[in-house]
Amino acid sequence: MEPGSFELLKVVGRGGYGKVYQARRKDDGQLVALKVVTKPTKTIEVKHMDDERKVLETVKSPFLCEMFHFFETSDKLYLVLEFLSGGELFTLLNKKRRLDEEATKFYVAEITLALEHLHDSAVIYRDLKPDNVMLDPKGHVKLTDFGLSKSNVPRGELTSTFCGTMEYMAPEIFSQAAYGHSIDIWALGVVMYDMLTGGPPFHGRNKTELVEHIQNGKVRLPTNLSVDGKILLKRMINRKPEKRITTDEMKKHAFFRSINWSKLEFRDIDPPFKPNLMNSEDVSNFDKCFTSLSPNESPTKDVNTEKPIHQENEPFANFDYNGSPIKEKVEVETKTKSNA
Repeated sequence: MEPGSFELLKVVGRGGYGKVYQARRKDDGQLVALKVVTKPTKTIEVKHMDDERKVLETVKSPFLCEMFHFFETSDKLYLVLEFLSGGELFTLLNKKRRLDEEATKFYVAEITLALEHLHDSAVIYRDLKPDNVMLDPKGHVKLTDFGLSKSNVPRGELTSTFCGTMEYMAPEIFSQAAYGHSIDIWALGVVMYDMLTGGPPFHGRNKTELVEHIQNGKVRLPTNLSVDGKILLKRMINRKPEKRITTDEMKKHAFFRSINWSKLEFRDIDPPFKPNLMNSEDVSNFDKCFTSLSPNESPTKDVNTEKPIHQENEPFANFDYNGSPIKEKVEVETKTKSNA
């Protein structure tokens, strides 16, 4: 596997790490997401990249993005991931502004199953937010971007690295206290609030005010939320980690009494929104600020000519990975796009 094995089609994501492309494998025409990362040089960045690779290699779940291959060149790392044409939950929220309680319940339930798989595998996600919740062609949830995830932390054990996205970080992280898996539940509570109201519960004119609000501010519960929903949300956004609800307790909570968890686990429940796709290459569910970019821009302008290397004395030696065979193309119903 090498960069020249892929034809770049569209940019579908970008960050400080590099870019994510919709790409086509030349040998079989399969669409994939190709994440191209400039090799980090700082020790902590190398560790984050290693953690992401380990999570993608070892934790398998229908609610987690799957990695097919991982390889490197002299200055870049390449992750070959499944292409999720439904785009980000963030984009859906931008279109809908807010979701009703039933739709919110579905997404929170599927994310709960994703977190349960991670926690059972001794992984703390640490970066749950709408941007990292992807939707597959049928509208089911898949978590992605495990660069901040912490592996080898069994339930009940703690870690202490300061990281995450501020609006979704639990208060104990800002207190520089050791924390555990419950920070992911806090983040899910914030995402739930975000879906119901159109924005997170904590705000500030600057970072200091935001942190103060997260640690001490009053949370105004959505007025249109059911009593069971309010009880659940208060248990998720609880400033005392030991009193925060767990994934197992969430599955038994009255708010989810209408959810058949066995059927949900097998994705036998229809999502509230099915992505409107004209064909398998449709990228309309991704932000236009990404899809309008040229797919040949830096940092991967040499993506079709650069040769892979493998040197034992480099920090990324032994990173090459051939995982699951790339799945057959997903059948997508041809629809006429709405103007919405």
